[in-house]
Amino acid sequence: MVALALLSGGACRRTRLSRGDAASVVVASPRRDAPAARSLPEREPNDSPEHAQLLALNAEWPVMDIEGMVCSQPDQKDGKDVDVFKLVIPGSAAPDRPVTAFDSAPPEDVRRTARRLSLDIATDGGSVSLQLLDEGLKVLESVAAESGGTAGLPNIAVQPGRSYYFRVKATGKSGKQVSAMAPCNYKLSVQLGDFDVADEREPNDTAESAEALAMEGVAELAGFYGWQHDQDFFRVPAPDVASALDLVVDAVEGVTPGLQVLTGSGSKLAVAKGRRGERLALHNVRIGAAVVDAGAPSTTFYVVVKSEAGQNRSQRYVLHLSLGALKQDTEVEPNDVAGNATPVHDGIMSGFLASSDVDYFLYEPIDPREISVEVSFPARVRGKVEISRAGRPDIIASAQTPKARQHISISKVVNLGQPLLLRIAPVRADGNANEPYSLRISSTPSITETQIPEIRVLP
Repeated sequence: MVALALLSGGACRRTRLSRGDAASVVVASPRRDAPAARSLPEREPNDSPEHAQLLALNAEWPVMDIEGMVCSQPDQKDGKDVDVFKLVIPGSAAPDRPVTAFDSAPPEDVRRTARRLSLDIATDGGSVSLQLLDEGLKVLESVAAESGGTAGLPNIAVQPGRSYYFRVKATGKSGKQVSAMAPCNYKLSVQLGDFDVADEREPNDTAESAEALAMEGVAELAGFYGWQHDQDFFRVPAPDVASALDLVVDAVEGVTPGLQVLTGSGSKLAVAKGRRGERLALHNVRIGAAVVDAGAPSTTFYVVVKSEAGQNRSQRYVLHLSLGALKQDTEVEPNDVAGNATPVHDGIMSGFLASSDVDYFLYEPIDPREISVEVSFPARVRGKVEISRAGRPDIIASAQTPKARQHISISKVVNLGQPLLLRIAPVRADGNANEPYSLRISSTPSITETQIPEIRVLP
């Protein structure tokens, strides 16, 4: 596994925690011999980039705390005080910096030679927003901290020699009378370090800002769910031949994870939503072969890691990617609409039902058959099975389990050689992306044209 570290400088050290066979947990722990962060007060006037307070980091210990206050002021344009700070990133790009997982990025991508900037803001007495702007005053990222809470940007890629601005603004519910000089004290912590191999680098929350990931067969990388609904885009080269992609993102405390696989043009191939504090996986996602003559979108695809709920700026997720041959007797994603149904035949097949997932299967007999379908659902999944004739809306048979980990059996479904469509889905918000269900299909020659299916739900 690629070595993972939160900072490669003296700011903090890496600690791995493992519980038996559980996945490693990567957290930050401060060095015991590290000096305390330098603290300085905010100085007015600093309410615009032209009057921004200049910050200077100590090269020996590039950490500082700024103690400030913003107020709700009726004489302000929107009743909200603003503090602006300017930081020039010290140093220059090092030509001998270690090769990273993102060295397939174009030369103009500043993340190739970037340093890691971490911002944290804590409030006392009010709510604030924190924005990071580049030297052209474009907002790169923005977070908000509620009264008495914290927020931050743990891994922003910044270029040595360039200027960046931090804008702290008092926030509050609009439409209410603001009282004069209602104060909000805050502490803004600034820390500069270096990225390690395979570190995710913000901003990368859109396909346009996606990080280019070099991948041959397998890859592992790490990142943060830095704020609510944070999402990280990674651009991956399409394989030379059609292949299956497997993805696993390790559990992070307090976060409900989400995974997406998108085509180069942004269409969804596969989507999964996990459970709070648990790992999440997507299996056997079909990735088409690269078609060079068709343009750039057909030569790449995207992987997106998302926080559906929650955030964690001290524990990183680890994303495992694997490209290989399509697995037999396993559902092939995408198959969440009838037009993409996975072909099936007599035998046993497995699949996975993440929250809100739907799986379609297409059974095509060559002669009249009497079909039997059995589905065994895993823990935490109350499942539903529907059988219809392909291209027709009428449902021949359906059943669902009242409890998780139960078994549905539908037998004596007469088919005169027409394709059958099977739809398997969880009931309501149930889902289990890590434990498969089992689908078993068997058939015998049929001599009758009509038969009432037998349906059973078993523990």
